[in-house]
Amino acid sequence: MTPDAGARRDLQHLRELLDHNSDWAWEVDAQGRYTYCSRMVMQLLGHDAGTMLGRTPFDFMPPAEAERVGHAFAAIVAERRAFSGLVNRNLHADGRIVVLETSGVPLFDAAGELRGYRGIDRDISELGERVLQLEAVYDNAAVAMSTVDTTGTLVMGNRAMAALCDHDGPIAGLRLADLLPDAAQWLDADLARARDGEPLASHELAWRSRWLYAAPHPLHDALGRVAGLSIAWMDITARRQAEQQLTEANRRLEGYARQDYVTGLYNRRDLDERLALEIGRARRDGSALSLCMADVDYFKPYNDCLGHLAGDDCLRTIAGALRRAVSRPGDAVSRYGGEEFVVVLAGTDEAGAAHVAERVRARVEALDLAHPTSPLGRVTVSVGVVTCRPQRDPLAADDAAAVSGLLRLADQALYAAKHAGRNRVAAEPLPTTLPV
Repeated sequence: MTPDAGARRDLQHLRELLDHNSDWAWEVDAQGRYTYCSRMVMQLLGHDAGTMLGRTPFDFMPPAEAERVGHAFAAIVAERRAFSGLVNRNLHADGRIVVLETSGVPLFDAAGELRGYRGIDRDISELGERVLQLEAVYDNAAVAMSTVDTTGTLVMGNRAMAALCDHDGPIAGLRLADLLPDAAQWLDADLARARDGEPLASHELAWRSRWLYAAPHPLHDALGRVAGLSIAWMDITARRQAEQQLTEANRRLEGYARQDYVTGLYNRRDLDERLALEIGRARRDGSALSLCMADVDYFKPYNDCLGHLAGDDCLRTIAGALRRAVSRPGDAVSRYGGEEFVVVLAGTDEAGAAHVAERVRARVEALDLAHPTSPLGRVTVSVGVVTCRPQRDPLAADDAAAVSGLLRLADQALYAAKHAGRNRVAAEPLPTTLPV
């Protein structure tokens, strides 16, 4: 047999293989027009090869399908890449629908320019319609869904997912981390957990001005190996905003629960808790802790003469003066009850406490508020001061008892200031045992 005869025989054998293979082999040029079709196209679509040449695959599809597949194929051509598993509906010459699975590889000329594609089509009509229906359900689902492979590349992503990412067009082939950079923080770790058979937790991430919720699930291949992750997404911005508003409302309520509604100062509840904390801190570091208890002189006659509304205004004005008299951020002014106020001075010794107490007295006197029924002619306060060092002094071990004991001492000092003539400061020396 001559070489030419052998070549002709091999060529004939190749043609017979292509024409009688269950798959339809084809080639298209750079514009997507068929330049070659094996005879199997007659069996699949009812057209002979000559009818197909010069026409595109989309000429043999229903209009909506041609548009859908055309967009997908345009993205493939733009990347000049191979593809497989492109499921598409085609019109048979007798009018029925044939579902094909298309795969192809790009062809390049000597200059490296794309000159077309070569590939095969396989009839999957028995399962294909169901696949397309599932794809339609997936693509039109209200919940954003995506599938990523082990490299973090999106294999699938429905329209809701593209909208969630503010991306115009298909997202398959893009990296998830490029669309949602914060997802890179957990994607690799989740893939590793999936390989180890560990359960995957959901994630919440901030993205631009929104909050997203992601629920990943592992995907396995036929051999049971992890092939990627299926991830369902939800925009939970409204929920997070509601949670933040609730947290802020609870914070405000907590603040109101610790605030005296007349003066805006801390209330008795906050004073007791704060004083217990400061006693514990002073015990640990060996520092001094001082209290100043101030009481408005002759306040009942003031209320009886001018009325309770004027009395409330007077208390608010005094509260402002006490705030200004206390300069350190850690010090706190509370309304103890009625016309009494307490200043908690952490880390303050006897001399420092006496200085603050005198400043409190002087600030109130400087307000020059008229008091028609006071012998002093204006509103004043008397101030009692007590200082202790919990690490050394005999405070009760029980916090509530220690707080009560210190407040009783401060009240005794206040009584001494009033007994001595009011509008003055008096300090109470710490006894051997505290009153309880």
